[in-house]
Amino acid sequence: IILGFILLLKRQNKTLKLNSRAAKNGDVFSVWNYGGKILYEDLINATEDFHIKYCIGTGGYGSVYKAELPDGKVVALKKLHHSETEDSAFVKSFQNEAHVLSTVRHRNIVKLHGFCLHKRCMFFIYEYMERRSLFCVLRDDDEAIELNWTKRVSIVKSVAHALSYLHHDCTLSVVHRDISSNNIL
Repeated sequence: IILGFILLLKRQNKTLKLNSRAAKNGDVFSVWNYGGKILYEDLINATEDFHIKYCIGTGGYGSVYKAELPDGKVVALKKLHHSETEDSAFVKSFQNEAHVLSTVRHRNIVKLHGFCLHKRCMFFIYEYMERRSLFCVLRDDDEAIELNWTKRVSIVKSVAHALSYLHHDCTLSVVHRDISSNNIL
């Protein structure tokens, strides 16, 4: 009983230290700022339980939703299709992807803020990018004209720098297998 009590005190002390650090930094996505429950509830409320009106895109593995949190921050949620969450190999792949993406830091790669791994619901929490994908811009004649060749070359260079970073500069090399204009924001 005494040993259990000592372990409990150590755990609470560690949590208090992390909470004070989070309060100082003010980072809403830090694991130590919320136990996950409050943030999860905020995300569910912000999207009205992933209502279609908040959906900003759909792909092969899931749909992306725009969520405005109570503090005014806006994030993108990539919610995976329910059928994927039932496959244990996919769950393992999700865990690996979350681990790798949490270490990626590059100005041309959208930042991963966090993730939710649950039997009923699996999603990634990403930085929200205001404009749509390159595909959407190119298929709109007016926006495509605005995207002159100088800007297009800049986009190609930025993508090349991001891929080079993933392939050569990450601790674990990352091979992105779905490069398309839909995935370039």
